[in-house]
Amino acid sequence: MSKHVLLELLEKQIRGLTSEREDGLIDAIFERLERRGLHRKLDATEEEIRDSIKAKIELELKPQKNYESVSRMLGIMAVALVGIVVIAFVLLPASDAAFSAQMEERTTNERQKATITLRDGSKVHLNVSSKLSFPDPFESDERRVSLEGEAFFEIAHNASRPFVVEVNEVETKVLGTSFNVNAYRDDKVEIAVASGSVGVRENHDIREATEQYLVLSPRQMAVVDKINHNVSVESIDVDRYLGWRSESISFDLLPFDRVVERLEEVYSMEIELEGYKEGDCLVRANYINRSLYHVLYSLKNVVEFEYEPGEGRSMKIYYKRCKF
Repeated sequence: MSKHVLLELLEKQIRGLTSEREDGLIDAIFERLERRGLHRKLDATEEEIRDSIKAKIELELKPQKNYESVSRMLGIMAVALVGIVVIAFVLLPASDAAFSAQMEERTTNERQKATITLRDGSKVHLNVSSKLSFPDPFESDERRVSLEGEAFFEIAHNASRPFVVEVNEVETKVLGTSFNVNAYRDDKVEIAVASGSVGVRENHDIREATEQYLVLSPRQMAVVDKINHNVSVESIDVDRYLGWRSESISFDLLPFDRVVERLEEVYSMEIELEGYKEGDCLVRANYINRSLYHVLYSLKNVVEFEYEPGEGRSMKIYYKRCKF
């Protein structure tokens, strides 16, 4: 947070116009200032400023007989507060400037998706059961976020500030592009590129971390094997791989086993189908893609089946019969 923004917040708080969140932010900043040495020994000029402020406050705290004096006292106290904040910004070393960046989190549950616009203009589309953590604002030299689950990134180009996504000890580094990261499973991470190019590397051992990234081009996907610590690259149909971002999901006389495969792709699930005979049931339907369970409930109007959630992102579907 810049000094200008902080001073505007303080003036807003003095007028009683700040929200609960803004009040909490101001309190947090002052706590950090205190922890980082706001009250350490100052040089002579700064000491004089502090003494002058203190003297003015003590003078105005003397009993007054009219409301004008009280208003004047509050005004001087406000000026004193702003003065102390300015001193703090001047005194703290430049390396401590990062204290003003707060970590933010955005999460979705198993029935939600979300789109987050970051301060640099980049957009992050979160899939279900996912979490994005990021500093606000970003550091001056790079834009680094961490992800759990799955997200599609549309990165605002900035050649001097690379964008880095950390997920399960895997780094994806870009300057400006669009790509998808899937890390629902602990044993692998998938990075698919829609446009531009990205660099991917695994940092399973910090001693082996280097600046060597495997570079991916559009319509390529890197699969990072977390067990054997290797990376493979394959060509993909990006549109199909990014089906989870669709607002609807359609089946045009698709066999039910292929419908299940499509659900696996769209919802990043492992689905085991039991009791189905090839070609037994064709499905023609269009559903709003809000959640897997919404689609499954709707499919029950066409196909008779039961389903049972498994561990993690897995499920079993027990096929019974086709209703039509």
